[in-house]
Amino acid sequence: MDSRISALQAAIDHTLTAISEGRERVEAIAKSTLDEVRRLEQEFSQVQAECVQAIEEVERLEREARAARQRLMQVNRAYQRYSEQEMQEVYEQAQSVQAELARWREREAQLRYRRDDIARRLKALHATAQQAEVLLHKFRHTVEYLTKEFHDVAGVLEAAQAGSLLGLQVLQMLEEERRVLAQRLHDGPMQTLASTAMRMQAVLPGTSPQSPAGEIWSRMNQVIQELRRMVFDLRPPLLDDLGLVPTVKRYAQQWSHRTGIRSQVELYGLEAPLTQTEKVTVFRAVQQCLENVAQHASAGSVVVTLTFGPAQLRVDVVDDGRGIAAVDWTGWLEQGKLGLTLCRQRLGVIGGSMEVERREPAGTRVIIQLPITKGESA
Repeated sequence: MDSRISALQAAIDHTLTAISEGRERVEAIAKSTLDEVRRLEQEFSQVQAECVQAIEEVERLEREARAARQRLMQVNRAYQRYSEQEMQEVYEQAQSVQAELARWREREAQLRYRRDDIARRLKALHATAQQAEVLLHKFRHTVEYLTKEFHDVAGVLEAAQAGSLLGLQVLQMLEEERRVLAQRLHDGPMQTLASTAMRMQAVLPGTSPQSPAGEIWSRMNQVIQELRRMVFDLRPPLLDDLGLVPTVKRYAQQWSHRTGIRSQVELYGLEAPLTQTEKVTVFRAVQQCLENVAQHASAGSVVVTLTFGPAQLRVDVVDDGRGIAAVDWTGWLEQGKLGLTLCRQRLGVIGGSMEVERREPAGTRVIIQLPITKGESA
C-alpha cells in the first residue's frame, strides 16, 4: 500500500509540475491575446468613428448632388437666359459634387469592410481568450483536488471539474449572450433612434415641447435613455474598460437616480486584477443585492464596501431597511426566488462565497468573498 501511495504521490508531483508549466504557457497566450484584443478594440473604435463620419459625409454630398442636378436641369430648360460661362460653371459644379460623392462612397465601403474584418478578428480572439480562461480554471481545480483529495484523486477531480467547468461555461455563455444583445441594442435601435432624434431637432429647430413634434422628440429621447440603461444593465462597458470598482460606482449612481434610495460606494485597498468571469460574477451579485434592496427592504440608504486584501476580495452590501426575516437558501430555491441563490452558486463556481445576515436593530448585510489569485491577468 505504501508503495502505491508513493507511486501516486510521485505521479501527482509530476502532474503538478506539468500543470504548472502548461499554466504558464496558457497565461502567456492569454496575456498576448488580451493585449491584441485591446489593440484591436482601439482600432475598431477609431474605424467605427471614421465610418460614421463617412456615412454623414455621403448623406451630405447626396443632398448637394440632388441640388446640383436640379440646378443643372433648370439651366438646361432655360438655357437662353444663361450665358455659356454660367452654364459651364453649373455643369462643372455638378461634376465636382458627383466625383466627391463617388470618392466618399468608396471610402465608406472600405471603412465598412475594414470595420467588419476587425469585428470578425475580435470575435475569434475573444473565443481564444475564453478558452484560455477555461483552461486556467481547469489547472486551478486540478491542483486543488490533487493536493486536498489525495485518497481519490481521479474520482474527485472528474466530478469536480465536470460540474465546475460546466457551470463556468454556462456562465460565460450567458454573459456572452448578454454582451451580444447589448451590442445589438446599442448599434441598432439605439443608434437609429439617436440619429432620427438629431435629424428631427435639425429639421425643426425651436419646436415647442408642447407641440406634437416636440412631444415625439421628447418621447424618443426617453426611449433612448431607457435603452442606454438596459444596455448598461445587460453588459456595462465600463466593466471591460475600467474594471469592477468604477462600474459598481456608476451602477449605484444610476440605481439611486432610478429608485430614489441613497447609495454610497467605498473602496479599501488597491483594486487587484480579476479575470473577466470574476469581475462579471461579482458585479452581478452586487447588482442583484441592490435590486433586492429596492424591491423588498423599504430602505432609505445602502452602502457598498469593496475591500481588496492580500489574497481576498470582500464586498459588503449593507442597507438600513426592515431587515431579512430568515436565511433559507433551499427554501428560496424551491419557491423560485432565484436572485441571490443563483448569485451564490455562481460565486461558488469560481471559488467565492455569499452570506446574508440580519443587522440589529434593522437592515441586512450581504457579504461576498472571492479569493484573489496573484499574477492572474485581469
